[in-house]
Amino acid sequence: MDATTLAEPATESQSTSERTTVLYLNHSAQMSGAEASLRSLLWGLRRADLPFDAMIALPDGGRFAELRRDEGWNVTLAPLRRLQRPRGIIESMASLVHVLQTAPLICRLVESSGAQIVHSNSTTAHLVGGVAGERTGRPTIWHCRDLVPLARLAPQLAGKATRVVAISGCVAELLEREGVPSEKIVIVTNGLDPDEWQPKPRSLLRESLALADDAFVFGVVGQLVPWKNHAAFIEAAAQMCADTGCANARFAIIGGDLWGEQAPYVKELRELVKKHDLIERFNFVPHQIDGHDALGALDCLVHPTHDEPFGRVIMEAMALSKPVIAMNENGPREIITHEHDGILVPPDEENGLTDAMKRVMSDAALRAHLSRNSRASIENKFHVDDSAAKMAEIYRELAA
Repeated sequence: MDATTLAEPATESQSTSERTTVLYLNHSAQMSGAEASLRSLLWGLRRADLPFDAMIALPDGGRFAELRRDEGWNVTLAPLRRLQRPRGIIESMASLVHVLQTAPLICRLVESSGAQIVHSNSTTAHLVGGVAGERTGRPTIWHCRDLVPLARLAPQLAGKATRVVAISGCVAELLEREGVPSEKIVIVTNGLDPDEWQPKPRSLLRESLALADDAFVFGVVGQLVPWKNHAAFIEAAAQMCADTGCANARFAIIGGDLWGEQAPYVKELRELVKKHDLIERFNFVPHQIDGHDALGALDCLVHPTHDEPFGRVIMEAMALSKPVIAMNENGPREIITHEHDGILVPPDEENGLTDAMKRVMSDAALRAHLSRNSRASIENKFHVDDSAAKMAEIYRELAA
């Protein structure tokens, strides 16, 4: 079935029984990359007027839950929660108890909602969703958004999934290496609606930072968690500040500790900025609800993460025609074409990040070239309508 067929609108004669209800399980009510990607997918399905009805089950008390209600989605509360990787027998038992306690509640929700498909929007959600699907006889989707080794757990999770959706080729490769059957894995990259990410002439955040007119702002945008590798950005900033030719360079880390678990890490980052005497040229900006305005404050997005499963913020910056510098591995390598629509830095190259930042700052022709091509790349390769069509094909297959 091709994408054109999938995008045909439902006819007036279509009865309710011909529609498929999908129960989406999300383990967090906060707004991060996984939630933003689910939001885009839901809107892509809605715009195409496909015969799928969404019910979203998630905890209460966060921006994602509020936004879903404000946008008119069918939202219900569920006692799902984040589960960190267990560090001992006690934490392992606590995670098991959570799954055992929550699964019966999700089973009742599946039955009462009439859901024909259970779609878990993360590995954590699938711990419960997989059990619920198995007990109720519903097909289940494990939407894997992480590049985290699961070892012996991966085949067990796959055993409770009818389909395993990987957000990138590198995630699919990891899953297969860990024993997930290749015939269950389908790659559906995160999509973005370019119409929501039109470049704007001004950023309120940039104005609030009181920067000089000629300041060139490099920034990292994302959660303050160690795997995002903010320290490499700070070290690169220190090297740039030692170069008199980079006097106009300014730096920002935009993001927050969304779950209040990274206080020691945030402290380390601030101390590293002090150590390099960068306080006058560096800004720590809290998590911004308006990601468009936050990225608009930058002249160049830097993404120093090594273990990035995809990189939604990279797509967002490119849609805004911003130059992007990222590591030449994993997810970013699947988004960026080096020196066409972004810059990829070899992960083992000493001073590679610094050199790339200097190059982008000093070469106006290169910046213009990257800006011209970046938005077109997102429109052509990562439009959310294409992602929605691929997901709809999976739903049709499972519903049949």
